[in-house]
Amino acid sequence: MVSIMDGTALQDLVNGLPAAFATAPRPTGIDACPCCNAPAGIETLLRTPRERLGPDELTHYATSALSTVGSPGDFRYFAPRILQLVLTGELTVPDLEVVGVKLARAGWYDWPEAGYLRRLLDALWSDALHNAEEWWDAESVLCALAAADPDRTGDRLAEWARLATPTAVERLHELALAGWLEPSNAFRDKQSSAYRALAEWLHGPDLQLAVEAAVFRTDDPAQLEQLFTVHDILAP
Repeated sequence: MVSIMDGTALQDLVNGLPAAFATAPRPTGIDACPCCNAPAGIETLLRTPRERLGPDELTHYATSALSTVGSPGDFRYFAPRILQLVLTGELTVPDLEVVGVKLARAGWYDWPEAGYLRRLLDALWSDALHNAEEWWDAESVLCALAAADPDRTGDRLAEWARLATPTAVERLHELALAGWLEPSNAFRDKQSSAYRALAEWLHGPDLQLAVEAAVFRTDDPAQLEQLFTVHDILAP
């Protein structure tokens, strides 16, 4: 049986981020390149309660974190608020994929909150894949998750290949129409194991067999048209 989280499950986890990170120590200082970061902006980050920080205060930090400003320790403190704002669409820069890269660079898997973050990432993938109202495209979410948690890429592709919901079929159809002979997301590291896994999945026989199996499970005309389109693109 496929376990599918709904949008409410993801929203609950997003809302719960402040409590999950309640013990993350608030930084007393943030190292920053003086040429690239205004002292007033750093001071705002330090004196403003985390949950009151908005896009105006966090855009520059979130974009530059761990390059010209900040450390893994202060990124851990600000991460729940950055994730909240990105996942609700309030913070549009940096992209979700960049946040995934920064989480990995900060070593989130060693944080006390790692278990909670894994549940959040799993819920995000489930939502992108199965929730028809989701506004992320599946490849962008997969790219972000591959950056943050590359070891789970194979499991996520396997979940997609089940084509367990009409939305999962639609997401695959969208990717096919976008021209997917090569994974196209600009943030994907082409040298990574996650990229190779996606490329092999797209070109391998398992996905084609999964599409053929899905054809026999539905009599919905719209789904059948999408599946036939995908099948034709996959065909050698």
